Amino acid sequence: MGLGVEFLKILKDTVKLTDSVERLNNAVLGLADDVKNVDKRVVRLETMVEIAQFHSNSKKLDK
Repeated sequence: MGLGVEFLKILKDTVKLTDSVERLNNAVLGLADDVKNVDKRVVRLETMVEIAQFHSNSKKLDK
């Protein structure tokens, strides 16, 4: 009976571990989406800064 009990304990721990890994995977996927969104926003900000710098330089050349 000791072997059967140990087997069930190992099986139960395996199920718990699988559940934890699945939750971690979902959390990582969510974080990856957040990083992609932040990256897109940073690219837009960089573009706006570059456009502003270009217009600032072109105004200086006009004077």
